[in-house]
Amino acid sequence: MNLLIVDDQKTIVKGLQDGIDWKAAGIDEVYTACSAREAKLVLMNFDVEILLTDIEMPEENGMELLEWTKTRYPEIVAIFLTSHADFEYARQALKLGSFDYILQPARYEDVQHVVERAVAEARKNVHIKRLEEATQIISKQRDVALELMLTKSEAENYAEGEEIFKRLQEMFVTRYEHVVFYPCWIQIVRFEKIRHKWNAGLLTLVFRNVLEELLEDVAVKACIAQVNLENYLMYVAMDAHKITQERWQEVWEEFTAFFNARMDFRIAVYPDYPEIETYRPERDEALKKRILTNCEKKPGIFYETEEDLQVDENEERIRLAKDYVKTNINRSVTRSEVAEYLHLNEEYFSRLFKKYTGYTFKDYEMMERIEIAKCMLEKSRFSVSIIASKVGYDNFSHFSKVFKKYTDQTPQEYRKNFQK
Repeated sequence: MNLLIVDDQKTIVKGLQDGIDWKAAGIDEVYTACSAREAKLVLMNFDVEILLTDIEMPEENGMELLEWTKTRYPEIVAIFLTSHADFEYARQALKLGSFDYILQPARYEDVQHVVERAVAEARKNVHIKRLEEATQIISKQRDVALELMLTKSEAENYAEGEEIFKRLQEMFVTRYEHVVFYPCWIQIVRFEKIRHKWNAGLLTLVFRNVLEELLEDVAVKACIAQVNLENYLMYVAMDAHKITQERWQEVWEEFTAFFNARMDFRIAVYPDYPEIETYRPERDEALKKRILTNCEKKPGIFYETEEDLQVDENEERIRLAKDYVKTNINRSVTRSEVAEYLHLNEEYFSRLFKKYTGYTFKDYEMMERIEIAKCMLEKSRFSVSIIASKVGYDNFSHFSKVFKKYTDQTPQEYRKNFQK
């Protein structure tokens, strides 16, 4: 702990410097200044936790010095020294956030006692500051994890996306007994009007603070991923079964009303319900698509419709079908087999798959096997025949023929060209 003594009378500064057992009071270093100007130079160049200053000084007094200090170093603990028992001084000192107010002349042991209490307060401030800094770092790590998960989902890299989701859950294990997430998409309406004033970091901070304050009683934490300049995905973390759908809707009504009434920009929000406790990329995608229903970019709240629910269900079916193909990539998977796995009529599944992917199931299954074969040719030292068997081809010549159909190269040519 370091302390700065400020007084225009050098004898008082010297007396305080020599008359107090600073080590016993918990002070490591004592700096001195004989004016507010000197004090500012010390504060700007050295770490100071406690300010012990006279009030009555020429040019700039102690009150003005403290006001300047609090705007730049709010965690500093300030003690005033004065020879005037003036109530107005005391009132101003308290208003500015002074820790204590000592009337001169005072015994050195009395001053030391006040300094010891100030040291305890300063240590508490340092601890709080470190906690806040640690919280900011943790919040940033959670935001980065959510953003990375979204990127993997958009690239249809669901295996890695699921791993990142699990990592995100693990970041809350010490906070919640059973963590779940409630997603919401936030869209800034007419962002171009405020882009010179607001950046992503500031918007993220404001969104997080307002939401967490509205749900303070549930002790939520918000993870926020910036999707682009005007769109943000928020995952609200909390313990399972802590909030009803009615309360969830009320919170977003308050959240939206706050921004649309008090800020210089407007927002549209797309909240999701119920909670998520496993990796569900189709839910994020459905939220994203819901924005398209607000083609005029109107501010307000846009809840899930029956049509959205149907889209969610179908997208989940397609995701499961794709996962089934990847899981069984070492053999040929038929359309009827996957339809049965999903408990769907085969013809209905065929139309649904073509609608959502743009490919017939047979073409998609073939392309997926070739894509994985290409990856193995690039990254592994397996022979072409072994790679063929790993992607479900017993006949080497048939594999080469299919591979060339999709890539215009034989497997051997592809590997040779890739390694050039």
